Amino acid sequence: MQSKGNSLKLNYCRRCGEKLAHVRNHIFVCSNNHTIFANSTPTVGIFFVTQTNTILLSRRAIEPWKGWLDSVGGFLDGAETFEHAAEREIEEELGLSPKDFTSLSYLCSSTGTYIYQDETLSIVNVFFWTRLLTTATISPKDDVAETVEITFDTDIDALQMDEQIKVGLRHLLEKRRNHEL
Repeated sequence: MQSKGNSLKLNYCRRCGEKLAHVRNHIFVCSNNHTIFANSTPTVGIFFVTQTNTILLSRRAIEPWKGWLDSVGGFLDGAETFEHAAEREIEEELGLSPKDFTSLSYLCSSTGTYIYQDETLSIVNVFFWTRLLTTATISPKDDVAETVEITFDTDIDALQMDEQIKVGLRHLLEKRRNHEL
């Protein structure tokens, strides 16, 4: 589900609360002539490689995409860096601290959309990967129902997950093929 400027949906002006009209691409205007740009909202996603060389994913506990496989992660809060947001999301969703995994390594970025309260938001996702240490104890919480391990030879296209997450997984598999993990 790749983001296209004309597929975005914003309902109300964040400055005055008036209904928004779609002008073009990512530009919306209300009756008070406030211009609102539907710029991409930053998010992070983290893939864990286990000590047995499987990939640890989460299963979503809530909509959208309840029950689908996902990376651990979410939206940046305020003025967070991508790295800080990744560490916070790992703690919020799995109960892990940085002592439970190796340093985060940048993997790739992707664009997509996310439906939140009947608005279609454009997002840009920065993916990281890390190795989960054997001493880590995972405790799924927040919007994670459970964790699931898949092998590196899993058919990514057959998985029930959002396309932008598959982009990140494909990059992880490429790193493995290139012996970079």
